[in-house]
Amino acid sequence: MDYFNYKFSNALYSKVKKDRKLSRMFWSSNVGKCSELFDNFFRDKDYDFTKEDWVRYYFDNADKNVLNAIADFIVDNYNCSLLEAKQYVFHRVLGQTWNGMVKEMEVIEEINLELPNISFVKTTHDIDENYFTDWEAYSNNNLLFGIQIKPISYKKMSNPFQLKSKEHHDKQRILYKERFNVPHIIIYYEDNSLYDKDYVLNQINTILSMKINVIF
Repeated sequence: MDYFNYKFSNALYSKVKKDRKLSRMFWSSNVGKCSELFDNFFRDKDYDFTKEDWVRYYFDNADKNVLNAIADFIVDNYNCSLLEAKQYVFHRVLGQTWNGMVKEMEVIEEINLELPNISFVKTTHDIDENYFTDWEAYSNNNLLFGIQIKPISYKKMSNPFQLKSKEHHDKQRILYKERFNVPHIIIYYEDNSLYDKDYVLNQINTILSMKINVIF
């Protein structure tokens, strides 16, 4: 699948990513819950699963003026062109959301090639948000395990705020395992490919062979 790709000025990018006020402008309370919007788009049969229709869906359901206001803020504070600012905002909101989902799907496809008898199903936004679970694996309509897919950078996160976030995610995983009585695994990707593929497949094969609630 196609990715959104934009090349930004390194000088501009290094400045804007440190701007706390600008970061707050990208909060979901302002630009919308992109993960929820994307989940709705993913399931909406009136739209094709393409970059172009994702953009159309977003602007059919979110306020373009909010993104324009963020772009104006960048122009006013960082001496860049309006085009540069709009490209940055577009990529930060729509491009990264799309790219992240495409990476997830490619990871799932990579696993599915090795395990063709398993069906992988995208979870609803509620399951994702409350149980830290992107995908679920099924066999004969029976739930086998839940999956969270993250870039390898997540595994390496170590500052206090990040560790607090990871602690919260661990609690969500426990809740998932308790509610659905199945294991839950975290899968990582690096450079758009499955990270430590052999380990991941061993995890899954252990689950399939033991058929018990193994904690990973």
